[in-house]
Amino acid sequence: MSSNAQASAEPIFAKPGEWVQIANLDQILEDNPESEALLVILDQQKQLDPGMVSSYRDVAVRIESAKTMSRMMSLFRPSWHPDQGDLIIHRYEIVRGSQLIDLTAKDDVFEVIRRERNLERQMINGMLTTITQIEDLQLGDIVRLSFTITTQNKALAGRVQTIGGFTSENFNIDFTRQLVRWPDKMKIKWRGSKEDIVPEQSRQNGWNILNFGYRTKDQDFKIPKNAPARFKKKNYFEVSSFASWADVARVNSALYPENDGIEAGGDLDLEIQAIAEQTTDKKERMALALRLVQDKIRYLYNGMGFGNYTPQTPEDTWRMRYGDCKAKTYLLLAALRRLGIKSVPMLVNTKQRDAVAERLPSFQAFNHIIVKAELDGKVYWLDGTHSGTRLADMADSPTHRYGLPSQKRNAALEEIPIRRPGRPYQMAKVTYDLAAGTDLPAPFELKATLRDSDAQKLKDAITQLSAEKTKEVREKLALQYVLEGLITESDFTYDEELETGYLTAKGLAYLGWKTKSDKRRHELWSMPSTFKIQKSRDKEELRDLPVQLSYPIYFKYQAIYELPERYENSEMLGRTDVNEEIGGYQFSRSVRKEGTRVISDEEYYMNRWELPASEFEPARKKLALLNRKDVEIVLPADAPGPWLEVENYKASSGIEKHKAAFDRHVAIAKVDDDGPLRNRAYFFQTIGDYERAITDLKAALAIESNSENYKWLGDLQLGIDPESALASYTKATEIKPAYFDALLEIIRLHVRDGKYDEANLVLENAKKDGLSDTSADSLQIEILQAEGRFDQALEMMNTLVDEEPDSATYLADRCLLRMMEKIDLDLALEDCTNVIELSQRSSYFHFIRALVHYRQGNYDLVVNDLDKAVKANDNYGYVYHLRAAAHGKLGNKLKSENDMKAARFHYKYAGWYWSKFIN
Repeated sequence: MSSNAQASAEPIFAKPGEWVQIANLDQILEDNPESEALLVILDQQKQLDPGMVSSYRDVAVRIESAKTMSRMMSLFRPSWHPDQGDLIIHRYEIVRGSQLIDLTAKDDVFEVIRRERNLERQMINGMLTTITQIEDLQLGDIVRLSFTITTQNKALAGRVQTIGGFTSENFNIDFTRQLVRWPDKMKIKWRGSKEDIVPEQSRQNGWNILNFGYRTKDQDFKIPKNAPARFKKKNYFEVSSFASWADVARVNSALYPENDGIEAGGDLDLEIQAIAEQTTDKKERMALALRLVQDKIRYLYNGMGFGNYTPQTPEDTWRMRYGDCKAKTYLLLAALRRLGIKSVPMLVNTKQRDAVAERLPSFQAFNHIIVKAELDGKVYWLDGTHSGTRLADMADSPTHRYGLPSQKRNAALEEIPIRRPGRPYQMAKVTYDLAAGTDLPAPFELKATLRDSDAQKLKDAITQLSAEKTKEVREKLALQYVLEGLITESDFTYDEELETGYLTAKGLAYLGWKTKSDKRRHELWSMPSTFKIQKSRDKEELRDLPVQLSYPIYFKYQAIYELPERYENSEMLGRTDVNEEIGGYQFSRSVRKEGTRVISDEEYYMNRWELPASEFEPARKKLALLNRKDVEIVLPADAPGPWLEVENYKASSGIEKHKAAFDRHVAIAKVDDDGPLRNRAYFFQTIGDYERAITDLKAALAIESNSENYKWLGDLQLGIDPESALASYTKATEIKPAYFDALLEIIRLHVRDGKYDEANLVLENAKKDGLSDTSADSLQIEILQAEGRFDQALEMMNTLVDEEPDSATYLADRCLLRMMEKIDLDLALEDCTNVIELSQRSSYFHFIRALVHYRQGNYDLVVNDLDKAVKANDNYGYVYHLRAAAHGKLGNKLKSENDMKAARFHYKYAGWYWSKFIN
């Protein structure tokens, strides 16, 4: 077929070119007499001539059901570009047994439409599509369509390129073929996307022929999403007459000539002159030129005419105020050239990243174009289709990884180096006020600057969501930057000029202070705790697969702790200064103390495109080591205990700030949200105001009932109104029948009042409701002891221990039983010691051994065990209560008083049950 002088916007009806090998349908049917394949023929052939590609397709579909035609309709809707070639229909027919129905003989059998599928993405391509309706189809019919589409793209300067895919071997086809041919006089290269895509090669009468018999194969493993693009190759082949990447660059360069047609003295020329007059600094000029293109030209992809590679002129773009990546690139190039800045267009691929390096040199390897500029020896990559790029961002690396600078000579595919972005995408500063001490939540203030998807999410929320929903979005995002806490107020503003969002919030945060080695400590939150490094992959086929890293990321975080004067001698432990690369994360930390302020500055960004499999485990070990050396603030040994801090703070005006914060948190909460009420209840409990805590908790339970909160309510009521406490514990077990902690309190309340039948009934019902045997045994033994049936209880206990001699639970229960009766205390001590040796460190097990020591009168040993109990967990009021009694026996009046205050601070009624064994 010869080149067409004038392409057509309507299908042409003609015979196929002499080069086409026509499939013999009769022979195919004869060769496959029992076939039920939907696709009878899928024949694809391409001929390459200088400047033109002719693509022939022959498709035959067997109509075996009513759904077949609708499923196969896309095969009968060929599309072509009328400015670049023709659609030539050779055959359109129904084969019904020996009858042949020629559909091309019917008037208007094809309707031509323009189908712009990507208008919502601001794209028009000018493609035309034929659609057709076939009447009177019958089961068993075969519908056959064959056509040729010619493509002549003048932008390629006589070069040709084409690409083809494959069908799955699991899809049944009677006859399939894929040929590519070109004359000897043309220098053609081809490449398959995978090593096993290897065609048969032959020569016939001065033509080279590739015969691709490849069918895609299902793998028994799936390539992970985080693998680089080159490992997730689709199945295709590509053919090109481009000699090299330099050849592609040379052809593309010619599409962006320096003779750009800008009218001297015209509007565009005056805009560029205004930039030159505004500053003599070339970097500032470059930023202003980029901003001109980004802000004043709307994006619209134009693939009409030869626009799929050829840009519209800068003057046209400025006049229409819209353009695609090519148009914006050409306009930016023209401006930069006039401003004296060296620049060239650069072809890139927005999706394939690393896979571009393995592609065959052609325009097909790219889907986007940007500008590569050079100033004072430094390279800048500028994208006119982006928005919000400012002077600080000019040197940022794009995400494309590879690019082809389009210059006339010596061009080569370049890997783009990663740089730390000029501005963080997220930058957060949180200030905590520790004036209230370590047990009350710390007031905080957050200021965050956002230039990423979070900023867009908040911006969209303002315009699209209700005020209540917008507030939820703000608060949810704000809580990501603070330790566990609650928000009392928040705000968000967006700077359209800088395309930057500013999130602020105030609230209270529970910092999680702990006592260790008799000192209060707080571990600073650190970014590496969020780092994710791939584990070695299990499947052998995937073991050497690298991971594509999430560039670009750049996050800065500052935490400031405002310490009161009493903490002035605090120290910091851990690695306060870090600057190292861990699995692709370039991380730095600087923690310092300035007077009574502790300031922690951290930042990280991605500094590599990918992480090889050989580095997975070393990087994971390095990260684990770093996370074990997080920085701690350690208060001085003479710092007052939490109970004293709360007492002192309650006497100050600062407590009103906390109350106001919790009140506001409740006031702004949704009516169906019980969380703020529970938070305030816990606060009131901490400061010893149990009545207000009970009020809030009842209100929370009215919104949402759950067993844990009813148990908590019972604990708060216990010393005020035991009957109400019993009712609350009972409510908890109605919701959760086998709830051991609530059952224990119910039984202890009953046996305290001598109501043993009630206690036994509660236990029997709990057994029916699924209470475990171990829990039931513990409760049964406690009831027996209270009833005065110690021998029976001990016999039962001995049987259980004999059955499970290494059960810490049973040994602890037997120890406790003997302690309660004050019988065989040496044996009780032996059981308790065995428990402690058998189990992990436990505050409770040290406590029950301390009870035995107390019953023996060994008060020094009581204090020794309880010191260990406090180190294991310093939140149990009953531990301090027992230690207060022991200190009293030893004559340590001040220690006894302080421990009693600590006991009541942790739980107001700490001694309600254990007092009878130590008085």
